[in-house]
Amino acid sequence: MSPIWTIARREFTENILSVRLLIGLVVCLALFVASTYVLMEDYEKRLSVHNAAEIGHRNALEAVKVYSYLRVDVTKPPEPLSVICLGMERQLGSTVKVSYEDVPTEAKILGGGNPLLNVFAAVDGVLMVQIAFSLFVISIAYDVICGERERGTLGLVASNPVSKYHILIGKYLGGMASLLVPLAIGWIAAALLINLNPMIELHTAEWSRFALLFAALALYLSVFFLLSMLVSAITGRSARALVWLLFLWIVIVFIIPNGAVYITKQVRPIPSKSVVNIESAAIETVFREKIRDYGAKHRSGSYFTSERSVISGNLPFAFHVLTGSREAMRWYLDGAKFYIPHRIEYAEQIGNLHQEYYHSLKRQTVLAENLSRLSPAWVYYNISAGLSGTDLRRHERFIQQAQDYRKTLMTYMQEQGAFSTINWFTSVNLNDMPSQAGLAASDEETFFENVTPKSWDDVERLDLSGMPVFSSGPAWGNVALGGVLPDLVYLMILNILLFLITGAMFLKSEVR
Repeated sequence: MSPIWTIARREFTENILSVRLLIGLVVCLALFVASTYVLMEDYEKRLSVHNAAEIGHRNALEAVKVYSYLRVDVTKPPEPLSVICLGMERQLGSTVKVSYEDVPTEAKILGGGNPLLNVFAAVDGVLMVQIAFSLFVISIAYDVICGERERGTLGLVASNPVSKYHILIGKYLGGMASLLVPLAIGWIAAALLINLNPMIELHTAEWSRFALLFAALALYLSVFFLLSMLVSAITGRSARALVWLLFLWIVIVFIIPNGAVYITKQVRPIPSKSVVNIESAAIETVFREKIRDYGAKHRSGSYFTSERSVISGNLPFAFHVLTGSREAMRWYLDGAKFYIPHRIEYAEQIGNLHQEYYHSLKRQTVLAENLSRLSPAWVYYNISAGLSGTDLRRHERFIQQAQDYRKTLMTYMQEQGAFSTINWFTSVNLNDMPSQAGLAASDEETFFENVTPKSWDDVERLDLSGMPVFSSGPAWGNVALGGVLPDLVYLMILNILLFLITGAMFLKSEVR
């Protein structure tokens, strides 16, 4: 039998039978399964809120009777793999309003509940691996070399015809196997919990990503195992190795990610959101002034002859009109033809302003991400959030899909004559309406009872059967793969470098 496998088997057996491995694994796996179970319940609640919101949005569309009130709320369903990595799922919102007067730039958070409970951060499986499992690996591997050197067993092994590289490889394979085999059992237990839940549907693509999540977990824990081997090879005492590893663990898991955020805020500050809100309000003021000026020039009181008109005042801007003379309808239409293009123009100006602000946020975020890549803990989180579909890239795709849908919806409305006909504010046929003079000479009440509905409640809803339907698209694809692949490669390279450095230091070290 190869000496590598002999050493690996010995290392595996010793670790599996050790009390500290058993206790550590039981605690870690219990926490992992418990966090998965809690997040499954959280997912069920978020899915119920999403489904209720979808029903409410459909009901709202069924109540639309004129195009001026056509506004579509689009939502992103919760990601099934958020039960493993919650990521930014609950922080960035999942619903946006799409209309001619709204450019989607940010999403609202669905649901209610107690907002004060948000101070308690959700503990998902990835956070458990980032903190508890990595610390557990250090507690197992900190004396993998120096401990045996202190006990004298390393010199005994080296006295056999086996190279130091064989010893190193065997210890690595045996140690990682002793960690990953029980962790794989916990991962399978989590998979069974998920599979037994009727509200969570994982298809082949999701199960593939679930397997990749375990591969990322293995790469991340391997970094700490190799780091433990490296420090254990350099230091002469187990206690000293443990102290150094605990220090490095704090630096990697906490100091680097938080320090990256602090440095980024100092190096690349961004303006306050209040500045954007003030600029948006200024644009809105300019728009309202134009509308007010137009209304003042085209003010009229001669068209309000019907008590059934729901418009009050004498400005030519109407969002819904039940009845009126032919001249009144044309007057309203002229006002709409002025109002709508300006409303769209200024809405897009405000949208561009918010987009530019978001780009400044994104530039700051990218800098923080790049600095945080010095920490394998953050790299592992980024991979897991990307594979789970709960990262920032997924949210950005949702917002982009909403913006694309707005363009499609606007094209549909133009094709239906929403912006150029009286369908913008009424359901009546213009040819059926009497002239202003004819209306004055006839029995107005009798005429409108025969031609138009008696009240707005009697108006039939708008036929939206041909309206395009929003789809949030797949949660994960080539774009997401391109986002996580560099970090996966980074972890692989880091593992290789740590192994080579550990080997070089182990070759130079004394075995006695």
